[in-house]
Amino acid sequence: MKSDFIKNFLKTAQPIVNRIPLMNQRSYQTTFFTLKPLPSDVIYDEIDDFSYKAEWVIPPEEDPEKVIFYTHGGGYGMGDLISSRALIAPIAKKTGIRVFSFEYRLAPEHPFPAAFDDAKKAYEYVLGQGYSPGNIIAFGESAGGGLAVSNILRLIAEGKEAPKCLVTISPWSDLTATGQTYFLNEDKDPLLRGKYLKRLADSYVGDDSPLNPYISPAFASYDDRFPPTLIQAGSDEVLLDDSKLLYNAMKDGGVDVDIEIYPKMWHVFHIWQIEESDKAITAIDEFIKRKV
Repeated sequence: MKSDFIKNFLKTAQPIVNRIPLMNQRSYQTTFFTLKPLPSDVIYDEIDDFSYKAEWVIPPEEDPEKVIFYTHGGGYGMGDLISSRALIAPIAKKTGIRVFSFEYRLAPEHPFPAAFDDAKKAYEYVLGQGYSPGNIIAFGESAGGGLAVSNILRLIAEGKEAPKCLVTISPWSDLTATGQTYFLNEDKDPLLRGKYLKRLADSYVGDDSPLNPYISPAFASYDDRFPPTLIQAGSDEVLLDDSKLLYNAMKDGGVDVDIEIYPKMWHVFHIWQIEESDKAITAIDEFIKRKV
């Protein structure tokens, strides 16, 4: 199967990549995704009036009223516009909704609350472009998934209107890095290792606490003010327990939340051209169409 081939390739490369310095990992990630094929009819329009690098990812046919507000992953230490396109370009094309993508400040140079504050500023920018919260879909994967949740929690705490719904893929929601799947799935996940995540977590948390719900939203309190949420994860990934913890916390608080766990899949498998990715992206499109 194609997914097995990709999984084995990633498993071979993973220990090599994780041993090199973080700055080199950032360059490697950008270079790798520069070479990855993308939909030819999606446009990347640079934004020049925002504080950080940002762009609109625009599908060939779009709903002009709606926007996906995207926060990228990368363990809070990596990620940029180029590497983000592998995930959000297919999402934009499938949904027919443009995506706002931006770069936030990274750890360890900029620990919490840098990314947290940058996400707030980015959301305010999108509102300033005339989009109504009722037409905004929050979306993020991995660290960006946790950041998307935290951003919404702050909006609610401040009495502001949240996005209409949230889609989060493999959200990093517990930066204590103590979930059982950090150990049980370590030999299955071809991308991540528990010790590697713990180093990234320590860099982002800095002098704060990993129990801070804005850092680890699995420990936050939820109620029905939080928007409808779809969580997707792979059964073989190290961060599976993070998805389950977040789901349970939301469900206990009365949030309209669903979780989908894809058998034998790994962390953010959506970026690969495989059957399971097509199914997951179709499910995301159907969720958005039901909720917005």
